[in-house]
Amino acid sequence: MSTDLIPFWQALLRAPRQVGAIVPAGRFLGQAMVREVLDGNPGLVIELGAGTGSITQALFAVRHQLSDLIVFEKAPELAARLHQKFPGLTVHGTCASKISQLDLLNRNTLTLVSSLPFRSLPAGDRHQLSDAIVGISSTIAQFRLIQYSYFGRLPFTSPTKNLSWRKKQTVVRNLPPATVWVLEKS
Repeated sequence: MSTDLIPFWQALLRAPRQVGAIVPAGRFLGQAMVREVLDGNPGLVIELGAGTGSITQALFAVRHQLSDLIVFEKAPELAARLHQKFPGLTVHGTCASKISQLDLLNRNTLTLVSSLPFRSLPAGDRHQLSDAIVGISSTIAQFRLIQYSYFGRLPFTSPTKNLSWRKKQTVVRNLPPATVWVLEKS
């Protein structure tokens, strides 16, 4: 049994709506997300809801192509595991909506990579995250949010008319199959 599954299941039992999945993302989904990150100028990459680190692992492997990599993971047991698994990686053990508190003034390019289950998050968390995305996207010249969803559904409604979704690819070698989406400036 993977040592990543124990903290995953602990987090799932404690807050199922915030985990939003019954298994962690697979490596093929991680690879697809990284391909999308590297498809443009990634700049600073911030992963929201890093979980067990499936996608983090793929991002960590290409960190030399990013200006920096930071992750947010609210579940304490998962954040602790990320610290152990990825030495030197900046891990914020708090809600992803706290990205709005980062100093991003000198950044022109920002890529958010999200594994957050927006549809199942509590309403308060969803609104805080939407507000943070709107605020940050308005101050960064090149902004993208890369998110996956299941069953080809739009991850969530764009929080502002200045951002629109593009469907990229479906990863059938993930359980369940997942679709990669990009939210970017219109």
